[in-house]
Amino acid sequence: MHALTNFFKTIFLMVFFGGLSAAAFSQQVPPLEKNIKASETAIVLVDFQGNFVNTDGAWYAKFKPDYDKGMLDNTVKLVDEARKKGVWIIHVTEGYTQNHRELDWTNGGGFHRGQLLRKAWKVGSKEAAYYAPLMPKPEYNDLFLAPRIQVSAFGGTGLNEILRSKGIRNIAVAGFTTDVCVYATVISGYDLGYHVYALEDAMLGFFTDLSKNMLTTVYPMWSTVVGNDKFLEMVQ
Repeated sequence: MHALTNFFKTIFLMVFFGGLSAAAFSQQVPPLEKNIKASETAIVLVDFQGNFVNTDGAWYAKFKPDYDKGMLDNTVKLVDEARKKGVWIIHVTEGYTQNHRELDWTNGGGFHRGQLLRKAWKVGSKEAAYYAPLMPKPEYNDLFLAPRIQVSAFGGTGLNEILRSKGIRNIAVAGFTTDVCVYATVISGYDLGYHVYALEDAMLGFFTDLSKNMLTTVYPMWSTVVGNDKFLEMVQ
């Protein structure tokens, strides 16, 4: 009986002081921004490349049901509307030399070993080619970065330094995939101090169920998860 009484006392104290802590915490933390300045905002498009988006791409069939629902068309529309508002559009791709000399075959991590085995993402190949409807026109102010060999869009591309030089503080991330390169980019952006917006309507996950769960439970730790329309509404 004594042990049971102590148990309930412990629960009461945890709830009571936990509630006080939460209340105090909520009073100290300012509310999230409802509007963001276009001049301080960039959309980072990750890996809209043939391997994923072209009909002869290795993973096209996997994602086709989402394409049939308008994912790619809606992303193109999002980019066009955001560009008109003054949001900077950043195009990021993955690409390797013809013999993948940049990669370490003996590294136990599976990501690059998979690229080596498939001889994938060679610069100039069909599967590394960019998605034509998103290809920027000469008159656009988009930034098209050199191909990266790291998982994050910030890895070895100079992206952070470029964004800083332009006064960008908000980045919205879209592309492939929610559970791999997009996620790595979100994490990197958060660590670098950017306000990160995960465009859930403009990204797809390799492992579908995992990716949906990540958007609900993991992504909010590092970003604001928003749909395309909501993001456009926020941009002023």
